[in-house]
Amino acid sequence: MDTQILKLESPREYIYCNGSIGLHIATMIVYEAKVNDEGDYELVTHSHPVVKYRNRPGGTVWNRAELTDCHVLCREDNKRITMEQFYSFVMEIGTMRLAERSDDDESAISVNGGMWKSVINMNNIDIEWPMVRKDDGSQTPQVLFEVGLDIRRTPEGSKNKYVLRDMGATDEVSYRGGAGLYFFFEFNTADDLKLLLLNFMSSYYHAFSNHQFNIEFLWEEGSEFADVVNEVNRLEPKIRENCNDIDV
Repeated sequence: MDTQILKLESPREYIYCNGSIGLHIATMIVYEAKVNDEGDYELVTHSHPVVKYRNRPGGTVWNRAELTDCHVLCREDNKRITMEQFYSFVMEIGTMRLAERSDDDESAISVNGGMWKSVINMNNIDIEWPMVRKDDGSQTPQVLFEVGLDIRRTPEGSKNKYVLRDMGATDEVSYRGGAGLYFFFEFNTADDLKLLLLNFMSSYYHAFSNHQFNIEFLWEEGSEFADVVNEVNRLEPKIRENCNDIDV
């Protein structure tokens, strides 16, 4: 097995994979001879990113990630991303949590996008506030985030009874204009649902406290949790204005 390090010139790119963000400073290429299905030797190559973290000297090899697994956030000379990119980053974390869950893990899976914004902040990357187009063709900052809730029963034998995803994270439905916010968690009772929705909402208001916006939850007609979602929507003004005072 042989390796080669290819250093990258500036401006380099910030990339992410498996919930980590780093400045891509080099690529480690691993050459490995393997026997194929026909019994012949063939040369197989693997390309692993070498990244630099803001608070660590030198570089770190992402051994668990191939370069093709990684996504580009931005370049170091233009550290700005869209809300859609932020959503994709958090959704990858939720997908990873599901894939890595062990059979003896009794805890509920929960991925709070507002909490993960701190990772973006740590790398001094700005998130561009989404704009929406008005009827006259001009654009204005998005002030309403409508989060469609997809609540389903988990398969029999699961550790928790229900799983909630925002509609933008499902295959069936896409956002109806504007950028979305990521919501994903498991729960058992109506009280659990209420507390988690309050917690996630409060977290987003904290994370984007320099913007004026509202979160409104939508649900499918006939949902057994309609009363809970209605109550959370009624509490939204108080959470937005006094989120530090809401015990969630």
